[in-house]
Amino acid sequence: MVCDGLMVTQLVLARTPNPDPLLNASPLAWLGPVWFSGHTFLLLGYGIVGLVRLARRSIARRAADERMRARGQAPAISRRGFLRQASVVGVGVPFGVSLSGVGTSYDFQVERREAALPHWPETLDGLRIAHLSDIHVGGAMDRDKLMRVAELTNAAAPDLVLHTGDFLTHRAGDFDEPLYEALAAIRAPFGQWACLGNHDYDDAPRFVRRLAESGVTALRNRVATIEVRGEPLEIAGLEYLSARVDRTEDYRRLFARLGDPRAPRLLLNHDPQGFSYLPEGCADLVLSGHTHGGHIGVQLGPDQALSVVGLVGLRDQGFFERGDMRLYVTRCVGFYGYPMRIGIPPEIALLTLHRARA
Repeated sequence: MVCDGLMVTQLVLARTPNPDPLLNASPLAWLGPVWFSGHTFLLLGYGIVGLVRLARRSIARRAADERMRARGQAPAISRRGFLRQASVVGVGVPFGVSLSGVGTSYDFQVERREAALPHWPETLDGLRIAHLSDIHVGGAMDRDKLMRVAELTNAAAPDLVLHTGDFLTHRAGDFDEPLYEALAAIRAPFGQWACLGNHDYDDAPRFVRRLAESGVTALRNRVATIEVRGEPLEIAGLEYLSARVDRTEDYRRLFARLGDPRAPRLLLNHDPQGFSYLPEGCADLVLSGHTHGGHIGVQLGPDQALSVVGLVGLRDQGFFERGDMRLYVTRCVGFYGYPMRIGIPPEIALLTLHRARA
């Protein structure tokens, strides 16, 4: 019970600006995740053992029933036997629900949104942005699925494509090769731009180089300016900063160096919780991913869901406001580890930008 309490406490407090230093100190920092994994394997173990026992008992029960029928007696199941079988069914339910999420995990959709921005120039009205995040290449996210994402993105005909990190998984070898093929297949008149996510730093220089070779420019705490319809447009990208620290001062220093926007600015920042720490007016629109739309929950509308992530106060999906700035959190494309999106489908977000009307 103590370990259960620690696990739940770490889960709830994981993304607070000032987490308890004791709970996040080694080895306590590992207790919650290890205990969660222990629960998972224990449940799996009980399920397998229970199913084996059920199979053996079913065979024995069938033989006993045949003997009773031969003697003209009706077969019966004992209360204990019923409870044992019911317990195995109960253990199997979570795995059945998990398996049901596999199809959802690959149900790639283009979700179209209208973004009303207070200071957006009329000349850029109707600009179409494809927002991709958390592709997590590797394992079940293979070449065929990535090429399907590229195909859907191209069919949406965006003006530019913006990525908000977590392209990779923490794995060795050439697992990421299909990613670069898929990215190179995406077409947009004003290019592809990206920031990095927390899973992209195993070998960041190599990764950034491979992105560039695939037509994606990684923005690492810098701003790029492009010209769209004769209007300058700034695209900025931030490095990932841990959610365990107050990022206000880090962002203040960074944006002092980047300067005030001299043109409309789009900001790529992997973690949506960083939105609270950004300097006021540093961008018109901030794009984030990271939370996978809540990953497990009930999708109530195009960008509203009932999820554990949302229930603990984190930004899971959709639009958020802070002053004149807007944040869009995508449900993301992929998943990390097992394909277990339950109730929350993936998303290729297509945002059409407009000036907000008074």
